[in-house]
Amino acid sequence: MMFSPVTSYSPPTGLRNAHVQNIASSVGLRKWLVHRRSRSFRHHSREVILDCGQGVRLQGYYNPAGAQAPLIILLHGWEGCSDSSYILSAALNLHRHGFAVFRLNFRDHGSSHHLNRELFNSTRLSDVTGALEAISRRFNHPRYGLAGFSLGGNFALRCTLAQANCHYELYQTVAICPVICPNDTMKTLADGIPFYESYFVRKWKESLLEKTRHFSHLRYQDKLKQVSTLKELNEYFIPTHTPFCDSDSYFDAYHLKDKRLESIPSPTTIITSEDDPIVRARMLPRQLNNPQLKVELSRYGSHCAFLKNYAMESWVDDRLVYLFQSQDR
Repeated sequence: MMFSPVTSYSPPTGLRNAHVQNIASSVGLRKWLVHRRSRSFRHHSREVILDCGQGVRLQGYYNPAGAQAPLIILLHGWEGCSDSSYILSAALNLHRHGFAVFRLNFRDHGSSHHLNRELFNSTRLSDVTGALEAISRRFNHPRYGLAGFSLGGNFALRCTLAQANCHYELYQTVAICPVICPNDTMKTLADGIPFYESYFVRKWKESLLEKTRHFSHLRYQDKLKQVSTLKELNEYFIPTHTPFCDSDSYFDAYHLKDKRLESIPSPTTIITSEDDPIVRARMLPRQLNNPQLKVELSRYGSHCAFLKNYAMESWVDDRLVYLFQSQDR
């Protein structure tokens, strides 16, 4: 494994605070700018409902490019979606540089709550591996790349590990600020600035309520009124709506620990920052014996933000283009 500090990214002084980066990257001006810049791109996106096997259907959006263009599949974070600012910004930049792009929504994310009876949980890897197989069958491209942010980065790494048992092949994977230790991330959210936990509690509750509007057998509305923390939500939903009896066993199921990443079979880059307030850099693997895996650690960037200027442009967008182009030569 190659471990290297990032020297090409240095945000202006006013954007060096991790919390400023996080808030500025996802709300207000940047959200407006990204949606404005991507208006034509979104208009020409084709909605696709993928058959992922075992009755699972996932929603995504496809933007084609030239016949020989690689297809890059983008995975959002928990309670994000295919229209999140960081996904749209990355997708638009990749497309402008000649890549076809597919923005995938996880189960119960975006406007897909009606597609599947059972609730999303982070251990449902077969949802996403099934989607990658369906994409490779449906869209004929010479190469397929994968990039994920936060929880999407965790899924991207697990999908890359799963290639040997699946019908897809990835030429390059990039995981931006991936969740490595889910239990640690949950504790970091609970112990950190209340804004972050409140944000995820609100988003998760909204998603769970939306699900009940499509499936009348779900009757947890009263319970949602009684809980106010991620710990309380996990303690209720994990034993009642997943195959796991408690949060420890659930988090353990998708924890990339015990040198699991040592068996990554294809070129993979992890990009993260020392000042990430949600996924701590100390959880990163540092001494794995695998030349396919690279870790790029930046001093700044916060959680998946990496804003490089006051135009609200992200350094990660440029880095994705570079990494996917360099492996495509």
